[in-house]
Amino acid sequence: MRKFPLLLLLIVVFSLQVSSQGLDNLYRLSNAKTRSISPENLTGEKGKGGMASPSKNAPPNTANASDAARDLGQGWKVNPFIIIKPGQTV
Repeated sequence: MRKFPLLLLLIVVFSLQVSSQGLDNLYRLSNAKTRSISPENLTGEKGKGGMASPSKNAPPNTANASDAARDLGQGWKVNPFIIIKPGQTV
């Protein structure tokens, strides 16, 4: 029975903390710089996503979906995934 008040207190404290960090400030602009690291942009460089060209002769893991994107050209999801072999790191 002693555990119940402690559990209730933890739930209340946690809910207050979560509500104070809600989405109500989402609209405010920030000076943060964001980057996305993905199979299309492995380094996260600015403006380097969607640079792969659909080519059957491309090096491994640079145009994995080239057959599906061959009619679309550069700028589309030509490399949406990479193949990682057992023991290999990226």
